[in-house]
Amino acid sequence: MISVTLSFLLALSPAAVTEIPKNFLLTESDARKPQPANVASEQGYKISDKLTDPLELNPCWHRKAVDRGRVAARTITLWTSAPSSSSEQLVLYKTPRAAHAALTRLRTEVKRCARKGDPSSPELEIRWRTSKVKVGDEAMGMGFETLQDGSVNDTISGVVARRNSALMIYTTTLGGYEPGGLAKATKKMAAKVCKLPGVC
Repeated sequence: MISVTLSFLLALSPAAVTEIPKNFLLTESDARKPQPANVASEQGYKISDKLTDPLELNPCWHRKAVDRGRVAARTITLWTSAPSSSSEQLVLYKTPRAAHAALTRLRTEVKRCARKGDPSSPELEIRWRTSKVKVGDEAMGMGFETLQDGSVNDTISGVVARRNSALMIYTTTLGGYEPGGLAKATKKMAAKVCKLPGVC
């Protein structure tokens, strides 16, 4: 009965907005500022509006997006010479049903590919994991550790959350596995995204 009600509500929701305003993402204003030469050598941002970009949490290592129904997307990645990296991604879908399907697919893939290695780094062992996070309509903490010869090299923490027809993802390599540390930013975007017409 619950699943029938969910399907009914998702089907009734309005169509999604077809573009994301400039500087809408939380890190976007900083990402668009020109960097002084001395800073640009130590860190940098990349902004992409490609609908074909894969989700930033990508346990099966898809080269392109495999989810359906996208109408707009923006991905911002930050690298530093530390080395460290982080990302913010917002994807808008035609319907809440399509956004729900994308998150459901991620839940399935993180189990199916929990120990699938990165084809570009066959020497590394990769272990994905998940945890509970309460954000928006539904959410999940996700991340992985990379190990080489039994020692941990890197840890990626991430949160993916859905708010009606929008999916938002935040990731970081700083610290250990702690998706809860990204919950504040995710909650802020989950509230902000409803300002876009047709999303909520």
